[in-house]
Amino acid sequence: MATYKIIRKDKEATVEVQGHANYSSYGTDIVCASISTACIFTANLIEKLNLSYNIIDLVCEEGYFRLQVKTTDTTANAIFENLEYTLEEISKQYPKNLKFIN
Repeated sequence: MATYKIIRKDKEATVEVQGHANYSSYGTDIVCASISTACIFTANLIEKLNLSYNIIDLVCEEGYFRLQVKTTDTTANAIFENLEYTLEEISKQYPKNLKFIN
């Protein structure tokens, strides 16, 4: 099962996703693919919109993703919130494969 957590502090927010969804075999797992796509899309969009100065930390490895952003920029914050919403929706549809942890 993959897990994710969201940490919000004064002017920053962090999302951390780890593990594998184990919905299907490697290479055909639609839940893992959805999670990975949402995470990479978010990081790429922040960069594409020239908002990378809002990225405090970014780690993207096999089975692990962490993005920490400044929330003082409304666009970067909205992009982050979209990822949060997307992960929440995936976890609702696939509760055995993606879980929110505190």
